Amino acid sequence: MVAELVGFSQAHISRIERGLCEIRLDTVLRFVQGLRIPPHLVDPIGAPYLDGSTAPELATTVPTHAGHEVGDNMRRRSVLKGLTGAAALVGFSLAGDDDEEALASDDFGRVGEAHAAQLEDAPKHLYNLDYRYGGDTLCDQAAAQLRRANKLLNRGQYSEQVGRRLQVATGELGICAGWLAFDAGRQDQARYCYTEALAAARMANDPNLEVHALANMSMQAVALDRPREGLHMAQAAQRVAEQIMTPTMDSLLAMREARAWAKLNDGPAARRAMVRARDAFERRSADEEKPVWIAFFDEVELAGNEGMCELDTGRANKAASFLELARGKQREGMVRNKSLYTVRLAFATLARRDVTRAIEIGEEALGMVVNEVTSTRTLNELRAFRRQLAQVSTSTAARSFMARFDSTVVA
Repeated sequence: MVAELVGFSQAHISRIERGLCEIRLDTVLRFVQGLRIPPHLVDPIGAPYLDGSTAPELATTVPTHAGHEVGDNMRRRSVLKGLTGAAALVGFSLAGDDDEEALASDDFGRVGEAHAAQLEDAPKHLYNLDYRYGGDTLCDQAAAQLRRANKLLNRGQYSEQVGRRLQVATGELGICAGWLAFDAGRQDQARYCYTEALAAARMANDPNLEVHALANMSMQAVALDRPREGLHMAQAAQRVAEQIMTPTMDSLLAMREARAWAKLNDGPAARRAMVRARDAFERRSADEEKPVWIAFFDEVELAGNEGMCELDTGRANKAASFLELARGKQREGMVRNKSLYTVRLAFATLARRDVTRAIEIGEEALGMVVNEVTSTRTLNELRAFRRQLAQVSTSTAARSFMARFDSTVVA
């Protein structure tokens, strides 16, 4: 029973008991998570890191000194990445560096429902951390977890029922790893993860998983300026979802289509899709079941996507209204999304030719990128804002913003 809960075989646990194996951090974390041990009983000081429920206050971790603001900002960002990378370990008991000995084919034992449940829970923990910190801090941990899940799936011994759960859970974890890689700017890695997840969905005959993969692939394609591909992905997702469609899913997929039409500069088609998305969103009910991957899509996220469609089709005033709502009403803890929509609001404000206000918003975004989030996607959008600002203004405020950006952000 213990072996099943912590993800080791009985033989490996016996070696631990006899002192034949080094006790590493990831081993401790497996026992804390799998056996539900109160973390303060293991380490009173490090308990927050062991249970992953709280994040340390960076201001008390990295002191700042006069005259060293830029260096301290970047050190704070590095510490943030390290701490949240460690926190990502504790959301699931199989995370950590690869351990070939522990994963050898004769060391698995029987893979049961507990292992499948652990894999199913992993994306939830990762997404929650992603909302707060961004993908750069987490994508390596997600990739390590995905490698372990694939080894468990391909080299474990399990029943047909458990096997299907493992297949779907590995697919969902693959999409999660792809999303984090996408946010971290690792586009080839993201594409690989999405493609593998799509294959897993089709092997498992799981339409929910297939829709999730296609929806994410559509978003990536639009972001990489392949809008026609993104459009086809969004439309394919809608076809697959016909038998499982909920109002929230319908709204999200229609908005994925709208974003693609907007990138193609087809304003009428984009607005038709946006109307469908809004109408579907209004049909939601309180008891609607929402999978983890779709739970983020609320009124605020809908408005943010509408804002980007309006911006891409040249309607800056409407875009700014939507993006101001998306920036101002983010749920607590959604720091990465707030920083992203702050950058996008700066773009919309610049498109309205309100340069002074655009710079003020850009300054706010820069502060979040340096101090709070580690999202290459957000940083790259802010870098694009800096380039566009340089093209339209040579004011003192503009030069000051660009100088702060250049001195703070690593090229």
